[in-house]
This record gives sequence, structure tokens and C-alpha cells, in this order.
Amino acid sequence: MLRDATIVDADAVAMLVLHELERRQLRRLRRLSKEQLSQLLFVGYHQENFRYGYPQARVYQNQGVAVGVAYGYPAAVEPTLDNQWTSLFSRLQETPPQQLVVTPRALPDEWYLDLLTVRNRSKGKTFQQKWFDEWLLSDALHQARLSGQSVVGMDVRPGSSNAKLAAEFGFVTTMWRRLDRQNYLHLRYRVN
Repeated sequence: MLRDATIVDADAVAMLVLHELERRQLRRLRRLSKEQLSQLLFVGYHQENFRYGYPQARVYQNQGVAVGVAYGYPAAVEPTLDNQWTSLFSRLQETPPQQLVVTPRALPDEWYLDLLTVRNRSKGKTFQQKWFDEWLLSDALHQARLSGQSVVGMDVRPGSSNAKLAAEFGFVTTMWRRLDRQNYLHLRYRVN
């Protein structure tokens, strides 16, 4: 079942985001231990204007547990979502990074899909003949339509499962990007 994330999902969603951020290897988060990053994400999840806070999240729930999450928002909102990192680092008694933890990624005309991930145990499982990540991506496209945005954008690593999924949905590669010293493809999909 697809639904908006709630405070109750904090543990499950924070772990999903933690694993995804570990895969992304963001430089400014490397100095944190896994426990510290987990704590930072758990606390941040409760913040309304945090990039990985519950208001930006949609979850796929299976048997009462959030097994997948998608984070997305209109490009105009993105600058307001990164103001929480400094206070979260301070709560951990860590010196906040001098630069942005996550560089802005959304293009001005986009509804940006920042993160889409499914828990490892749930990958390869379906509901009504659709994979859980397919449900999440379909829902992200629907959320973009509801927001009035005509284009959905996302960045993926070449050859990743999200890149393959986006290609199946008809996303088109528009440019190569270098984000946090790694190569990404910027994909776009017109939702009209």
C-alpha cells in the first residue's frame, strides 16, 4: 500500500535512507560513524524542512512495515530543505560541514525525485504483478502531476537498478553530472 510517510515510519525509513546514503558515499557524511549517521537521519526525519524528513516521503507499506521509500519535491522547495544539516550536526556535537552536505540537484522546472529505494529483503517481490519500486516510481509521477509540475527529474548512476527502472518508464537522459565526485545521469520524464 502506498501512502504518505508518518512519524511512526521513522525507524524503517531512516534505515532505508541510511543504506542509500552509504551507497552514494557523500563526502561530507564520511566522517560520521554509521551509528551517528543513523541518529542524524532519525532526528532529521522528524523535521518538516529536512531533505529526508517525513513530509517529503512516500512509503510502500507491506504487512504493516515501510519496505520502500521515495523522496521527492518541486525544485522551488529544494533550497529550504538543506537548512537543517547544521543543527543536526550540532546535536551530535560534531562540527557542521562548511559546504552543503547535498548539493542542489533539481532543475528549475522539475519535480525532483531525490531518492527511491526498497529494502533488500523486499526486492524481487511484487504486488498485483508490479515490483515495489515500480509502485513507488508510478506514485512519484502521480505526485508530480498533483503538484502541477510537468517534468520529473532524477539523478542515477549509470547501470543502477534505478537507471534501468527509469528507462522502462520512459525517462530520457538529458546530461551527465558530476555530483560529489561521482558521475550521474540526469534523467527527465514529461508527465503531461
